[in-house]
Amino acid sequence: MSADNPSSSLAGKVPARPPKTKVFGVWGLAIFTFSFLVNVNTTPQLATFGLASIVIFLLAIGLFLTPTAMAATEMGTTWPRTGGIYIWTRMAFGEPAGFMIIWLEWANFVVAWPGIMGTLTLEAAFIVDPELNNNPLFLVSTVILVTWIAAGMALRGLKVARGFAWYSVVIGTVIPVVVLVGFAIASLVGGTPPAMDASPSAIFSGFDATNIAFISGALLMFSGIEISAIHAADIQNPARTIPRSNLIAVALCFILLVPLTMSIAILVPSKEIDIVTGLLQSAQTIFDRFDVGWLLPIFGFCVVTGLATALVQIINGPSRGLVVAGRQGGNLPPALQRENSNKMPVVIILLQATISSILSLGYFFLGSVQNAWFMFALIQTNMTLIMYLIMFASVIKLRYSRPNVNRPYQIPGKKVGLWAITGIGMLICIVGVLVSFQPTDEAAGMSTAVYITILLLGTVAFVAMPFVFWIFRKPSWKTEEAPDPDQPDPEALDAAAAT
Repeated sequence: MSADNPSSSLAGKVPARPPKTKVFGVWGLAIFTFSFLVNVNTTPQLATFGLASIVIFLLAIGLFLTPTAMAATEMGTTWPRTGGIYIWTRMAFGEPAGFMIIWLEWANFVVAWPGIMGTLTLEAAFIVDPELNNNPLFLVSTVILVTWIAAGMALRGLKVARGFAWYSVVIGTVIPVVVLVGFAIASLVGGTPPAMDASPSAIFSGFDATNIAFISGALLMFSGIEISAIHAADIQNPARTIPRSNLIAVALCFILLVPLTMSIAILVPSKEIDIVTGLLQSAQTIFDRFDVGWLLPIFGFCVVTGLATALVQIINGPSRGLVVAGRQGGNLPPALQRENSNKMPVVIILLQATISSILSLGYFFLGSVQNAWFMFALIQTNMTLIMYLIMFASVIKLRYSRPNVNRPYQIPGKKVGLWAITGIGMLICIVGVLVSFQPTDEAAGMSTAVYITILLLGTVAFVAMPFVFWIFRKPSWKTEEAPDPDQPDPEALDAAAAT
């Protein structure tokens, strides 16, 4: 039986829940989404392209972030239900597709976690003792320790996560951007030539077969805009809040990240940029130039703690969507559906921490810390692009199968605009997956066969995993009635009436 038409036999299984206090307004949700979208530590990889990174930014924002934001906004405002992308895909293509897409969203952050944590650990080591950067034992031990601390914080609920989001954006992003950009400008004004090629021809240089997969990985910098819809039941008036918050988040991406990337390229020669610790490397270069090296620990503290607090969103967002799919679709055993008193999926979050800890052992086996970091990023990229490919297809399907549903926001241009925007997004996703299999200079020391094998097996394994649950699923796993998505959300109506 379809999850959209639940059996009445489930009545009585769902406990009555008190009305929820809405956690997110426009700016709160915008900051939450931005902190999920953006990690300033990914800018060094783009800075290696110098002026050409501006082209990558424009392409990524125009051809990837904008289509995903428009698609997620249409779906999130039309069906503002907790579960987000799972709900939309289930309506479009059925329960198996819905479960697979929320699984991919959850799994891609499980895979990303060791890479993100590796960045955090290496940046902390950069300040204390740079020699630790090549010590896998130190790296793995620290990653595992901080993983479990972050999991414990995520279990404290969305209000805690919202506070961390503000800290992450202000302390971990805005302050480092202002400081680094300010010093880079001062360096240029003082007569120091930029480390990058500043000629107009450099804007379109640097693209070749050795770095095309690296460019596809840059798309990942702007993935996650749909995450806010997972928390729809905690958003004040989703029809008004989601479009405005997504627009603010997209604008912040360009306003903050482009100047930051240019600053790194101005300060450090491209061949010397470390794609993992490049942000602190740039800070050290400019601080030494101005004889203010004492600022490096303070700058590093802002960057490291900012990234650490952003990790809470990475844990709790997809986990909440997965537990909705487990309950309403019967896709997970009841033991994995448990929530604590803060409405956080406690078992899934602990499972995520366990898997990420195991994956972090890859730093021992992939030849170098940078190789491991890069392969984690590429596998995550592929899962994310496959997920968005399905999301774009869902937008098209639902526009045709449910044409009369009121859409507070709709991709402009009617069906022509729909096909143009989603078509661009789908094409970028397909091309991104294909080019990721082209080995790059960043995977130094790995043979082509090893590179392709790890990437292919890693991607296929995570895409196939949800079907293992389907082989063993039982009717008793379905423990919650799925509300009719075409009926207004009573909580959303109350919020709209109050504004």
